[in-house]
Amino acid sequence: MSWLRFWKRDDEQTAGQPGGTVTLPADRPLPPHLAAARQRAQDNRAGVAETPDGGARRLAELERRRQAALFEVEQGELASTADNPWEQRIALLTEALATVNDDLERLDAAPPEPFAALHETPITDIVVSSGQPPSVGFTVGDQRFQYDEEVDWAERGHQVAMGELRRLAGDPARLVPTTISAELVESLTVHLTDSLFVFASDLRDRQLDAEPFPDRPTLADLGRPCAVCGGWRDWRGRCQACARRNAERGQLKREADRLLDERAGEVEERHRLVERMPIARRRLADIETQLDALETARA
Repeated sequence: MSWLRFWKRDDEQTAGQPGGTVTLPADRPLPPHLAAARQRAQDNRAGVAETPDGGARRLAELERRRQAALFEVEQGELASTADNPWEQRIALLTEALATVNDDLERLDAAPPEPFAALHETPITDIVVSSGQPPSVGFTVGDQRFQYDEEVDWAERGHQVAMGELRRLAGDPARLVPTTISAELVESLTVHLTDSLFVFASDLRDRQLDAEPFPDRPTLADLGRPCAVCGGWRDWRGRCQACARRNAERGQLKREADRLLDERAGEVEERHRLVERMPIARRRLADIETQLDALETARA
């Protein structure tokens, strides 16, 4: 029921009474929207009584703007000096950039990786099973290598992904020639371990794709020299030493780009502050003029 209809109903009920007036109970509540409007009016009246007058608010705003303009002028004056924080940061960034460039030059001029040739020992007795799980076996010299695939099973027992091969038999260290220097034994053993894994994975993939096996592979095929860095290449022709150098080179280049961007930002910031200083001075003078006029009017 709307309040208009409510008042009409009360008027009809009191028609014929002396004076035609309606006496409402003292505790009758106001409608929610009227009560909210009354509360807002009371709050506004209380706020007006507590807030400063318009002149005080204007004075506070001008003082805030004056401080901002003064700070901008001071920053511009500081940036105009010969020895300023921006120039100091630019010098530090330039020094760091020179160090990074030196590291890049040293990396490009790095000596060839150590290398020792492997024997042309045939890889024989290749057996690849495509069952579950797939397995790969082959013989190199007196070492029989056996790799089985790690199975990744779903909840209902179905294989959901091709897993990595695990070496179950064979010792790569036994394939390292006894004639090489002692300092190369460990690195060559690590390389052979990785290259044998790559070779076994390639055999498994060829079996699954119904492709022929490689023709008369040898142990030397697992460690041919790299034409770029001189180190060993694996069965697929990939060189870990080159990959390591390329990763380091990429990291250094990203660092150089970051330093260049940061230095350019410092130069741009310093130039902006110096260029805007005359504008900031004029704005500061205008604000101070307004402040003087306002204080004179309030006096």
